[in-house]
Amino acid sequence: MNQRFWKVTFLAVAVGSGFAAAFAAGLAAGQQLSAREAQQALQRALGGRYERDRIRIRRVLPGFSSGDAIVEAQVDATFKMTRTARGWEATEVRIADRDWRSLAPLTRELSQSQPTEGVTGAP
Repeated sequence: MNQRFWKVTFLAVAVGSGFAAAFAAGLAAGQQLSAREAQQALQRALGGRYERDRIRIRRVLPGFSSGDAIVEAQVDATFKMTRTARGWEATEVRIADRDWRSLAPLTRELSQSQPTEGVTGAP
């Protein structure tokens, strides 16, 4: 199997659900979530393995409740591409030096989840 390595940037949008606990501390007592706090929370959520300069906060918006925030961030990542019978597929992501992680669990979760009715962009 041929393998190629590509460096890409992906957009991470954190909406209250998965990152609510990390953001709640920054939003306590009516405080606004700062870009620096969002960057630190994302760094912790990603296991503390990403260097701060690899996480760029594009904007922080108020969430759906006082304990939520929506954060648009760019996270630099390196993906391993593997040629399969179906063509090139992203199979692993490197989250730190020599720390490759399989994308299978993430892609499996994303393909199984269905958008809920009433969500913007949902059919």
